[in-house]
Amino acid sequence: MLNRFYVNPILPAQDADRARTFYRDVLGLDLLSGPADDPMVFGAAGGSRIALSELADRIPPTYPMISFMVTDIEEIVAALKARGATFRPPPPASFAGVEGNVVGDILDFGTVKSAFLLDPEGNVLALNEFVG
Repeated sequence: MLNRFYVNPILPAQDADRARTFYRDVLGLDLLSGPADDPMVFGAAGGSRIALSELADRIPPTYPMISFMVTDIEEIVAALKARGATFRPPPPASFAGVEGNVVGDILDFGTVKSAFLLDPEGNVLALNEFVG
């Protein structure tokens, strides 16, 4: 029934201006809402969107709520770090029964590589690349 409706995640932000700057200038997403709107909406590939709303007392979860499916994850991580993004050290994990091998900021499972960055509001964002 809901398969015909558009879905977009909504993340909390304690400081709307700080979040807007990060998603627009560091991640390079397109700001689709007005420069001071709340919620603020950002666009990515294929019409996908992320919304953030200023919720000063809301604490984000410690796990990723959104994942960007990327190619060339090593290049993306390096470029985002150069723009000021902070990556969280990969935790020990397994995927499809395979233990991940930590290489710098990237967790390599063989067929999938993952990295986790924090936005300035404390939200965890995942980068994932299918490689095999």
